[in-house]
Order: sequence, then C-alpha cells, then structure tokens
Amino acid sequence: MTPTPLRQSMRRVGVVGDGLSGLLAGLGATSKGAEAAIFGRSEPIGGLASPVHPNADWLFDRIPLFWRVGGTVDMMLRRLKVPMKTRRVPLSRMAVVRDDERHDLPKRSSIFRLTRGTMNPAWVSLIKAARNGDISQISGFEKDAATLLSILWNFDPKPDPEAILNLGWKQHAQVALDGWVGASGRLIAACMQTDVSLHLDGPVTGYRRRADGTVDGVRRKGRVLPVDAVIHAYPSRTPPDGNRIIHGRYLGLEGNFLLPHVVLWDADREVLLVDLGSLIPERVPSKYPKMWASLFHCFAFGDPSTSAERIEGLLDSQCSGWRSAIAVDYTLDNLRLPHSFDFEYDNGIYYANVENAFSIGKKAAQP
Repeated sequence: MTPTPLRQSMRRVGVVGDGLSGLLAGLGATSKGAEAAIFGRSEPIGGLASPVHPNADWLFDRIPLFWRVGGTVDMMLRRLKVPMKTRRVPLSRMAVVRDDERHDLPKRSSIFRLTRGTMNPAWVSLIKAARNGDISQISGFEKDAATLLSILWNFDPKPDPEAILNLGWKQHAQVALDGWVGASGRLIAACMQTDVSLHLDGPVTGYRRRADGTVDGVRRKGRVLPVDAVIHAYPSRTPPDGNRIIHGRYLGLEGNFLLPHVVLWDADREVLLVDLGSLIPERVPSKYPKMWASLFHCFAFGDPSTSAERIEGLLDSQCSGWRSAIAVDYTLDNLRLPHSFDFEYDNGIYYANVENAFSIGKKAAQP
C-alpha cells in the first residue's frame, strides 16, 4: 500500500505593524495560502485608523480625514463585500480664511464642471494650471485653495496638481460615514475569518536571520516566533524632507459653530478645521440632538511650539462661544503620516505601505 504523503506545512509570514498596511499585507499573504502573524504593540488595532481615545463615544478620525473612492482601501472593502458608505462634501461648503475673513470656494454646475461666483476667474486659472501640470506660478486665493485641496487629498500642505484636479474638477471630496475606524474594523473582521493571528502584547525587538541573511524569526519579549518571511508594515514616520509633526485637537460641541461651512483652511495660522457633526450626524452620540452638534477636527501644521495657540486663535475668530459648549476634548500632539519607502524588498525584509501592502503580502507568501 502506498503511504499517504505528509501535508506540506503552511508558509508563515510575519507582519510587523497592525495599521491598515499591516492588515492589508496579512490579507494578501492569506490569499496565497499562507498563514500571517500580525504584530502590534497593544490594542486598539489600526494605527492611524484607530480611535483617538479608547473611551471616546464621538466618532473622530485621526488622519487623514477624507476618503478616496476607488482608492486601495475602498477597492479592498468592495472586494470583501463590505463597502464603505460615504458622504459628499461640496466645494461650496469649504472656505479659505485670510485675516480672519472667510473666502468661499466656488460652486460647480452641470456636467461641464464649470464654476460660478466671485472667484470664477481665479478658479478657472487654477484648474488650467493643474491640467498643464505646472502650478508653480499660482498665488493668493488660488494658492490657498490649492493648499486646502492638497491637505484633503493627501494631508500634505504642498499644492498638488493631482489634488486640484480630483477634488476641484473631476469629483467631490468624500468622507466615510463610519470613519477610518470603520475601515480598520472591516479589515480586522476579514483577518479574523482567515489564517491571520494577532499578537498585541508588546513591541517587536528584532529579527532572527538565516546564514544567507534572510529572516526566519521575529523576536519579542525574549522569544522568537519562526517565520518564512517578514513584512515591515510600520514605516518610519519621518518624511524625507524632515520631521513634520501635526498637532491634532478633537472637540465635541453642543451646537453648530461652523455653519454654513464644513471645512476651513486658515492660511495665516496654517490650521485646518473640519466639522463632521452637521455633515454626518450619525457620528454624534445619541444623547445629543441630531444636526445640533459640532464634531471638530483641528490640525495645526508648521511650528509645533505654537500649534495649540494657533488652533484656539482660529476657533476664537470663527466659532464664537465654542469654549462654553465643549462636551469632549482630546489632543494628539504627535501626529505624523508615514511616508512610503522607495523599495519593496531590502536586506531580507519586505516593506509595505497602504498602496502596495496587499501585493507585498502575496509576494511574501510565495516560496
């Protein structure tokens, strides 16, 4: 009788980082038949997509705020059949602040994507420059508006033609109803239904390597978990152009304080203010009257030493009475978006970001 062959052991991929990149990488590895072990420091899971505070019942986002329809995370959730519902933010509900005065972004009309209003000539000029790929000469309102759209697109205050074309001409800005917390929750649920294990009781301290330099183990808490490949899904948060720290303040207020706008960019103070309370009342706790609460997300760029002062300066100038209406108040003073590495594999380790994480997971799963 011919003996039954032993089943080949499943390949194991270690994923360091429990944010969106790590979760996507884990799902990518399991899609190719591997087992994935995701390592995070502690709960809550999600990295920048985790709650701003473990006890918060107001649904805030860390960064970024806005949702890219057709983006990597959006398409993955559609593939998993748990798509994210979004709500549109019209340009007319955005404004730039100069000298404490608001300047509305123009409205768009019809399929021709034309603009109307007092800013029409400047807006047409801005769109034309972005379509030509050269916005180096823009200034004044055009530059302020371009900065705002760029922050909403990729949370970078450097004006970006892609952001201008996508949010100012081709489509509208979108916000996820369930927030980025909802996105991470959906991905975590998908991981729990596959061969993904979560290890959240301490940081990774190093790797064990084979003689050829490839990694075959993940070290943590004095122990080594054997793996066949490692994915680094928690890239450095120091961008190539320096250590750009963003100060975030999150306020739940009883009452509407930003109407008729949802988004303000204070070009003098370098502060972004977004109110999701009137736009997405579903995010406000049920004990507060719907449509009568402000869900403020305040982000200060520039000099960290003056960030808190600049945020309060904008609130004082545009939202009179906000201090006496505070229901919840949280601060995150060390927010930094991770930058993407220029390589996918180096020194025996795979490197992943949100855009490539799923495909990196599949590559690491291959013998």
